[in-house]
Amino acid sequence: MYKNNKNNYNNNVNGYSNYKSNEYNEYDEDGKKNIYIYLILLTICAILLLVYISYTLQINNLSYKIDQMQNELHTLEEKNHKLNIKLSNASSLSQVDQLARNELNMVEPESMETIVLKSKEVEVAEKPENSYFLSEITNFIVNLGTARAYSPE
Repeated sequence: MYKNNKNNYNNNVNGYSNYKSNEYNEYDEDGKKNIYIYLILLTICAILLLVYISYTLQINNLSYKIDQMQNELHTLEEKNHKLNIKLSNASSLSQVDQLARNELNMVEPESMETIVLKSKEVEVAEKPENSYFLSEITNFIVNLGTARAYSPE
């Protein structure tokens, strides 16, 4: 039995001596290399996660700003619509008439005079049988210069 224990002790001593030899040192260096690799991979993953979270927060922030701007635009469009209605009501003929009568003390005239101006007759050369585009434009311009006034009676 003593011999058996001695062998076990020798085995332990051999294991210890192996530890002192470079076999266990190589295992430790390989383990350290693996730990460094895992730490580097973990750091890269953490950085990628932080970048992803940062971009997600920026997207959420911009979406919130877009929603605010759309709500503000909707509010301003409603306000613009109400102002357009108010403008059209204020510029209607009945409103202008009421304002002129009540606030400016204007009245309708009792009598109206109409002055008719006699225009000179513009002599135009004889009309050609075939009408050209340029002659039609000339006729139109001549007619624009002629004033016609009619009496309401």
